[in-house]
Amino acid sequence: MTEPLASYNAIRDRMMAIAFDNASALTTTVPACPDWTATQLLLHCMSLPVAIGAGDLPSGDPNGWIDGLVQSHDGRSLEEIQTLWLGADDTVAGMLNGGMTLLLDDLSVHEHDLRGALGIPDHDALDIDLAVPGAAASVAPGLTEAGLGSIEVRANGQTWRSHDAEPTWVIETTPWEATRALFSRRTANELRALGGTDAHIAVINAHLPLPTTSLNEA
Repeated sequence: MTEPLASYNAIRDRMMAIAFDNASALTTTVPACPDWTATQLLLHCMSLPVAIGAGDLPSGDPNGWIDGLVQSHDGRSLEEIQTLWLGADDTVAGMLNGGMTLLLDDLSVHEHDLRGALGIPDHDALDIDLAVPGAAASVAPGLTEAGLGSIEVRANGQTWRSHDAEPTWVIETTPWEATRALFSRRTANELRALGGTDAHIAVINAHLPLPTTSLNEA
């Protein structure tokens, strides 16, 4: 299994390569993050570790903090984005080596948001052994608070659970589709088609709001 830091670096490298190869299309709106263009999505991914490394942490509304970080880097060139992002390596390494996977989970889902926006999907660009359990674990606190059991993902002959509890929803699909579903890249009806109940869907929506219309990803 790939180590978290190596996985993060591989995703970052792929995203920047995609950006440089598709520079003329980076004003495209990202369907999964409709308030952002592809460039702003890159700014978000870069600005998180840069801000954390500088001690700039959210003190109130985290969404406002995130939006403010993106705005603070408005106008950056791709070369500047890459340089700043690489300069945050120590912060990324410290967090991931310390077991805090937020940055990796965030990047894992945003790579495919970027690919979807630019029309270059690649379902194999996914570190299954890190991305699937990360996606499942992200909703574990909400499931526990709602009094639900775990969500179990079965894919490619493997099984992952959101947390140590009997499953109340078993998702049998591809690893890529499971991560997209658990990271709120599917509508409520699409989650129901995967077997989700209204209670489970409410938990996922509370963690990250679901799209109201399908992203039509394939």
